[in-house]
Amino acid sequence: MKNGVKAFLFSSLFLTSVISPAQAQESVSWVQKIKNFFASSPATEQTQTIVSAKKENTVQTPAKAAPVFDFSEKTIGDRNAPLKINIITSLTCPHCTGVHTQLLPYLQEKYVKTNEALLVLIDFPLDQRALTASLVSRCLKGNNYFAFMETLFEKQHAWATASNIQEALFPYAKLAGLTEEETISCATDEAGTKEIIRQRNLTIMRYKVHATPTIVLQLGKEKERLEGAPTKTEIDDIIKRLKKSYTGTWPSAAPDKPETAPSAP
Repeated sequence: MKNGVKAFLFSSLFLTSVISPAQAQESVSWVQKIKNFFASSPATEQTQTIVSAKKENTVQTPAKAAPVFDFSEKTIGDRNAPLKINIITSLTCPHCTGVHTQLLPYLQEKYVKTNEALLVLIDFPLDQRALTASLVSRCLKGNNYFAFMETLFEKQHAWATASNIQEALFPYAKLAGLTEEETISCATDEAGTKEIIRQRNLTIMRYKVHATPTIVLQLGKEKERLEGAPTKTEIDDIIKRLKKSYTGTWPSAAPDKPETAPSAP
């Protein structure tokens, strides 16, 4: 119960810290409405006419297009695989780096290639820098998304400690196909921010997350939840235990291909 309360309070504080700029903007808009009311008096009509004439002779700059996000679930493997491994990480979490660079390749090789497991990568930003990087990542699709995330974990120290987070992210975003303008647009989008926070809150409720990394293994109705960076042996032992009570069909391992002798010249 205490952990649930902590998670809720942590989520609420995080949400407040991110939404507050929007609230400030609403306050500015209200002040502007008051100014516009007094600015519409007869004494200012001549000035408004002059300004309108200038606008007619000015080439209008087209409005910037809103960024296009992809907030779909990010998975690796067969969606019909019996075992589901949810990997919940934050891009600025040091221990999450090991999960993505060492444990993830192992799971792919041993359980994904054999169609035994589906990996579900759940992005769970713990701070503003992680949130900014998450926003940029969600402007990428397909392999570009996975390559970008992998690079950010590998180069975490370089960009996560930079004085200007947007400038630090741009080289990696450029390699993934985004321009500098697109990167900034994605990194500062308010609607995208709200959606990431919404998904983050759903993750808290669904998996009782209050730290990263958190890994949740699900096989049938059975679940095992791990906090921290587990070893490969720990993961293997949990999967073996889950399989003992599983009554469904388990994919058979693909037979090893026999070695073929080289053809004679």
